[in-house]
Amino acid sequence: MKKIFTLISVAVAAMSVQAQSIWKAAEFDLSTAVETELSEGVYGGGTAEGPDTSIPLTIKTSTITATVDGITMTGLSTPNSLSKKDVEDGKTQVYWELKGKKADDENPNDALITDVCTPQFAQYLMPKGNPGFQHWEFYELNSDGDEVFRAYDTFWEPGATAMPAKGAYYKFAATTSGSLRVAIYGNKNQNPTYIVDEATLTPLTPDKVQVSIYYQNTGFAYESQKDEEGNVIPGSEKYFNVGPMAEDYVLQHTNGVTQNRPVLGYLDFDVEAGKTYWLFNPKSQIGIYGFYFASGTTGIANVKAELDSNVRYNLAGQMVNENYKGVVIQNGRKFMQK
Repeated sequence: MKKIFTLISVAVAAMSVQAQSIWKAAEFDLSTAVETELSEGVYGGGTAEGPDTSIPLTIKTSTITATVDGITMTGLSTPNSLSKKDVEDGKTQVYWELKGKKADDENPNDALITDVCTPQFAQYLMPKGNPGFQHWEFYELNSDGDEVFRAYDTFWEPGATAMPAKGAYYKFAATTSGSLRVAIYGNKNQNPTYIVDEATLTPLTPDKVQVSIYYQNTGFAYESQKDEEGNVIPGSEKYFNVGPMAEDYVLQHTNGVTQNRPVLGYLDFDVEAGKTYWLFNPKSQIGIYGFYFASGTTGIANVKAELDSNVRYNLAGQMVNENYKGVVIQNGRKFMQK
C-alpha cells in the first residue's frame, strides 16, 4: 500500500472533476454551539443494574453544526452532570475540547499533518458522553462510607429500533450524492465504530467503509523509511490498518491483535442524496478533525483489496471502478479517468 499512498500525497493537488469541500475542526467557532437540555430517558436514581424511572432528571447537551456544499454535519456532546464535589470546587461544564497542536507549531503532532495524509489535519474536537437511550445518575456509599457519584448508560447496538438520544455522535445529512472522508480520533478502540444509515437503522457493512488508521502508543506511530540522518522520508509513511473496515467494526487491528489504544485516521464511505448517516462508537467517544466531501457519482466499487494491476484508487485512497470520474491511480500510474 506504500506506493499508493505515496502517489496520493504527490497527486493531491490534482483535483478530480467532482466538487470538493473540506471542513476543519481547528477553524470552527465553538461560540456557535447550541446548549439544550435533555429529559427523555434521563433519570436521577437507580443502581448499576438499572435506572429508577420514577426519578426524572435533565442533563445538558451541546450541538455543533457545520455545512459545506452538499452535506451538513451535526455533532452532539452530552457529558455527565457535574457532581456535588465538582460544583463545590467551582468546576464548569465542558462540552467540546479542541485538542492537538496547531499545524504551525514548532513541534506539531506527528498525526494527520504528514505528507501521506489527504487532506491534512492538526487538531480535533473531542465531545463527551456515550451514545445511548437511557442515562441515570445517583450517589452511593463506597466501602469507606464516602458518598460517590455514579453515572450509567444503556448503549446502542445493531438491531436497535431507534437511534441514540444522547451522548457523543455525528450526523451527516447529504443533499448531494458523493464520497465522504471523515478524519477521526478514536478514544478507545476495542469497541466497534459504526456508520449507520438513519433510514434503515442499520450500520453500513464493512465492505462499504474504507479505513486508513494509525494507532497511538507512546505517540502516534506509523511505518516509514528514514534517510541517513534518521529523518522520515516524506511520503514513505504507511498506515497500520488500510482497506475495508474489519468485520467486527473495530478500527485498529495490528497483526491480528486488537489493542485498547487510541487511533486516528480516515473513514471513507459513499453517501446518497436525501439520506443521513450517523457516526459513533457506542461505548466511547470519537473526536473529529474534519471531513472532506466530494459530490457527484463516485463509481466506488466493491473490488478486492489486494494490490494488483486490476485495482484502481482515487486520491482519497478508495478503490474505484471504471465508472469513476477523476484522477485515479492504477499499478503505480496516475491518470485522469473520464
